[in-house]
Amino acid sequence: MKNLPEINHCSPNPKAYWCPDCKAHNTFDIVVKKTRNGTTWLYNCKACGFSSMFCPGETLPWKNGLFVFVGLAFVVAVPLGLILLSNGEHLNDSLAANLVHVLVGFGTFFGLLAWMMAHYLKKWSAWSSAQRRKSPEDLGQEALDHPFQPEYENSTEFTRWAEQFLTSEEVEQLHEKYGESEGGEKTAARIVLRVDEESRPPPPGPGE
Repeated sequence: MKNLPEINHCSPNPKAYWCPDCKAHNTFDIVVKKTRNGTTWLYNCKACGFSSMFCPGETLPWKNGLFVFVGLAFVVAVPLGLILLSNGEHLNDSLAANLVHVLVGFGTFFGLLAWMMAHYLKKWSAWSSAQRRKSPEDLGQEALDHPFQPEYENSTEFTRWAEQFLTSEEVEQLHEKYGESEGGEKTAARIVLRVDEESRPPPPGPGE
């Protein structure tokens, strides 16, 4: 295991998974959970174990789309409910009333989900704005002083993490440079040079 000066995990990158607790692009463990509804991919921070590391560039469109959906749901549900009440109907006696309940329920659920995304994106925005005002030298020193230091691993997860910052060729060079035992001999295990598209986990959906 060796530290990695080639990648600064304290330099903001909206395309890389970020831990809001550690405030850094830490390395992660990918946990796959299979449920009746499908497969969930969780990116757990290696430093603190936080299971909701997220990619800001992927989360922002989800957050915006959910807020639009929530707005439309309440735009339809509120006037429809008022019309039913003004006609003396109870909100549980008709198909229209059931529609109001469904829209309010979905709107509330996805509204909370969108709020959670907005909460974490606000943390990311504040951190990334502060980091961009720092010089490369200051960012380099901050990375060295950070309590968690990314270390080399001969694993698919490490390759997935490194490819967020480097090209495939640069990641290959990284493996060639660090893929040695402490005695200087090449490790017996095959070096993972890149993650095939078939085996790369998809970006997580909202709340995953």
